[in-house]
Amino acid sequence: MPKLNFKLIAKRWQRIWKERKLFEADVVEGKPKFFITVPYPYVNGFLHIGHTYTDMRPEVFARYKHMQGFNVLFPFAFHATGTPIEAAAKLVVEKDEKQLGILKSMGFKDEEMLAFEDPKHWIKTFGKAVKKDLIDFGLSIDWRRSFITTQLNPRYSKFIQWQFRKLEKAGYLTQGSHPVVWCSKDQMAVGDHARLEGEGEGPEELTVVKFKAGDVIFPCTTSRPETLFGVTNLWINPAITYVQALVDGETWIVAQAAVRKLEAQKHVVKVIDTVQGVQLLNKHAHNPLTGSLVLVLPAGFVTEQTGTGVVMSVPAHAPADFAALEDCKKTTPSVQSIQPKPVIKVEGYSAVPAADLVKKYGITSQTDPKISEATTELYAKEYHTGIMLSNTGSYAGMPVQQAKAKMIEGLVREKQAIKMYELLKPVICRCKTNCMVKIVDNQWFLTYGNSEWKNKTHKALSMCKLYPEKIRGQFEHVIDWLKDWACARQLGLGTPLPQDNEWVIESLSDSTIYNAYYTIAHLIENIPVSQVNDALFDFVFLNQGVSDALKADHHLALHMQQEFNYWYPVDFRTSGKDLIQNHLTFYLFNHTAIFPEKHWPAGMGVNGYVTLNKQKMSKSKGNVRFLRDLVKAWGADVVRITILSNAEEVDDVDWDEEFAGSIKQKLEQWYFFAIDNYGSGDDQKKAIDDWFVSQINTCVKDATIAMDQTKFRTALQVGFFDLQRAFKWYQRRRSNTYHAETLKTFIEVQTKMLTPFIPHVCEEVWMKLQKPNLAGMERWPVYDESVIKPELDAVEKNLSAVADDIRTVLELAHVNQPKQITIIVAADWKSALFTQLKEQLKRTRNQGDIMKVVLQNPECKVRAGEVAALVQKVLKDPSRIPEMVLHQEAAYQFLKDGVSFFRELCGGEIEVVKEQESAEEKAKQALPGKPSIVVR
Repeated sequence: MPKLNFKLIAKRWQRIWKERKLFEADVVEGKPKFFITVPYPYVNGFLHIGHTYTDMRPEVFARYKHMQGFNVLFPFAFHATGTPIEAAAKLVVEKDEKQLGILKSMGFKDEEMLAFEDPKHWIKTFGKAVKKDLIDFGLSIDWRRSFITTQLNPRYSKFIQWQFRKLEKAGYLTQGSHPVVWCSKDQMAVGDHARLEGEGEGPEELTVVKFKAGDVIFPCTTSRPETLFGVTNLWINPAITYVQALVDGETWIVAQAAVRKLEAQKHVVKVIDTVQGVQLLNKHAHNPLTGSLVLVLPAGFVTEQTGTGVVMSVPAHAPADFAALEDCKKTTPSVQSIQPKPVIKVEGYSAVPAADLVKKYGITSQTDPKISEATTELYAKEYHTGIMLSNTGSYAGMPVQQAKAKMIEGLVREKQAIKMYELLKPVICRCKTNCMVKIVDNQWFLTYGNSEWKNKTHKALSMCKLYPEKIRGQFEHVIDWLKDWACARQLGLGTPLPQDNEWVIESLSDSTIYNAYYTIAHLIENIPVSQVNDALFDFVFLNQGVSDALKADHHLALHMQQEFNYWYPVDFRTSGKDLIQNHLTFYLFNHTAIFPEKHWPAGMGVNGYVTLNKQKMSKSKGNVRFLRDLVKAWGADVVRITILSNAEEVDDVDWDEEFAGSIKQKLEQWYFFAIDNYGSGDDQKKAIDDWFVSQINTCVKDATIAMDQTKFRTALQVGFFDLQRAFKWYQRRRSNTYHAETLKTFIEVQTKMLTPFIPHVCEEVWMKLQKPNLAGMERWPVYDESVIKPELDAVEKNLSAVADDIRTVLELAHVNQPKQITIIVAADWKSALFTQLKEQLKRTRNQGDIMKVVLQNPECKVRAGEVAALVQKVLKDPSRIPEMVLHQEAAYQFLKDGVSFFRELCGGEIEVVKEQESAEEKAKQALPGKPSIVVR
């Protein structure tokens, strides 16, 4: 088979699209629009194949909507805000081997490294590279509307500052003391985009309970103070070093790492002495709630970073504590008497729920990694459904949620506990520093914790179409859970906060409503920077003010306003599922704060990750493949269809080189078949043509439904693979002849359905078919419900099953070249029986009830014994009833029509007879849909 030069074809059509300005979308009043966006990438490296999947979803949707007759806008921009680029440049200055290695892996030479010490060089280099890679990938982007963030684009910075003045006026921007994720090296709050690890992690409010041993306090950090009544002992790690320190005037025993954490949260700490963990074992401390003495025991799961380094043990309700206590009993006989103390009742568990979970997960020790999952399950269940037991004093009978809040309030009021913020999972800054929680004064925040704002955002979500719908619960949870967000920092690239120029707006906070900027980005460049002001943005985006009063050009301002009002809201905003917890939810919040309801987001989608060898990609870890390398190796269309064939919705997809090779070959076969056979065939239409036309329309219908739901894997499955499979059956049934019109329909429909996925090859096919328009300018196929005939499909499946049965019989008889094959069609009374059984099985499986009904038929009544045996067989295996039960005459004619097919398939003479006309012993075994077969 000849080979196809995918790369050469792609270049040709990319040039043609550019010359014809095919993707430059302008306002067309009266024409329905569809506005699609994807988060702009950081320009700190080449695009990797994770972008391949995320960017392909809006790309395919854009081309599909265009073929449906929409005026489609799909713009793109470049993100440089924040610390990633500055951090990377700084690492180059420091000659960091890992960072230099990442640049070398991208193909940069040693002599080029010096230039990368300047952050602006990163932006210029990778901004240009990203655009080229996406053009080479064939994305249908309106590049006129591209822009870069940060002060390198002063007009965009003014747009962001306008937004922040609006947020302040609405009461959603405040300044004060708040806990933030903090990098001690960079001395700044660290947002998600500035992290190597720990995206989505934020300060969690915990309770530090004071267990007193004389004048010394063992402070235990816990997220579950409601379990204090069930504490049996305390845990410390004997292998780490602790300190004795004055904390706000009290003597505390804490791990060394806790000192910095306490200081960062405004506690006055003075270290008095160091204490080895082993020296603390077997001491006793008083439970502040019950007054009981508890023993200090060793536990390896406690680390220096675990809260204060001292942990209270509740083995009845914490799998880790239960496992650690069991471990301890194996080596320390004196603790054998310590037993779990249940304090919470939860439905579905025994009195000691932690023991149930340890057993369920097969946990063997306190270091078992399954403890984390078990803990999450139990804590959630107890928090939402648990009831405090009678041994919890005044809290008895309370729901856990209520008891927890009251207990914290009481402990803090009585100075038996303090509140402390902690990171429950590690967060690592891009400078490679482990982060902690710091309470920062004068920090600027967006008040996402504001209940009024949350309510508006919930309303916006309810008005927004989601792709897929099942992610709605996640958005609802994040809206409820989200707290105030540190929106500015004092380092990094970006836009100065207009309220205080010493602060720079952080990367997630300057990228919430920028989709609105796309609508005017190609026009605002014609306005002098000095004339870009809040009045202009108020007029363009909010229809406020009078354009004549603006310093900007009157007609240009009106044009910008027209663009925004036509294109907004965004109809499909899509990104990776990890951005639900921040960017996509911020996007909802900020739109409700700035714009009227008619401009709130109309649609949002999310997708899974692309993995390599089942591992999430990371440039810092060296586990990455670049988009440009894949396109160079396979060609754009092969990469496009490969990445979308393996997953959809929120599933992760693993890049599969073997599948890429397979799909490349399939595309070549399809291409050459289409251009070599279009227009061939005869005028003789057969019954199988009706079946194939039905299949074509069914595939169009199913693919259209899938495309509307952004289920692109499904659309490819039915529009390419299923339709190809149907065509192969059509080929066989017609002995490699074709009805000319049917063949034309097939090739044209398949080309159109594949155009959003593999546009370069489809344009090439369309041109070779001598079509006047571009394939991408054609209308998406419309199915004809009247020609979709499921009964024809049932008949063909029946024929295929008979063919399989003949082959099986030939194999069992060890016959390679039969002289004659007799196909015996079941008697009509059996067809009537099976038709009745099909209906009866919908209401009952009781053989007696069924027999009463079927024996009312005289034909069945005289054969009661035989009927009973058949009914019993069908009850054991209902699949014996074919999808469509044909009367004997119809089945007979259908099999007679297939004689030439059977002969070509198996050889020999083919005879079709009716059961009552056959003298063969096997004739009685014939059933509807499964004729008896005799081979000679």
